[in-house]
Amino acid sequence: MSTPRHMVLTAVGPDRTGLVKQVSSIIHKAGANLEDSRMAVLAGEFALIVLFSGTDEALERIKQDSALLEQELGFNLSFRPTRPREGQAARRRYLLDVTGPDQPGIVHRVSELLAERQINVCSLESRLRHAAFSGTPLFQLTAEIELPTPENLVELRGKVEAACEALHLDHRLEPLPD
Repeated sequence: MSTPRHMVLTAVGPDRTGLVKQVSSIIHKAGANLEDSRMAVLAGEFALIVLFSGTDEALERIKQDSALLEQELGFNLSFRPTRPREGQAARRRYLLDVTGPDQPGIVHRVSELLAERQINVCSLESRLRHAAFSGTPLFQLTAEIELPTPENLVELRGKVEAACEALHLDHRLEPLPD
């Protein structure tokens, strides 16, 4: 029996009911394990990224079965083998939440601030919603980040606070449970 390998599948195509079932079914039927996933509908398009593991035979079967799915559903699929992250000490994870009136450049400013400090973005989600009574567009960004060293936290808090204050945004930065 071969050692399990990991692979990432990304897919984008027209949204319809049952897509999660169809993709997870291909992985399950091949004898592989779906380990992590992110899925969303964006303006009528379904986007998904999943990490799964399995034997070489299972991964090959998933690729073959996915070709049919790609044709039937009009999806664009891609596969990428993964490797474990090497040479990185354990990093502390934090949740960064930024909310406030919508304006261009919020994601850019926050990501720039993080990149300048060598802070890794593990996941990031942003949404535009409208206030209940006024209909005012409100922006929300939620990110899971990794700090390279605990010393970065003090500086990061100050920089996030200054950037959010300049843009009239609220923010929250808190440690995630281990």
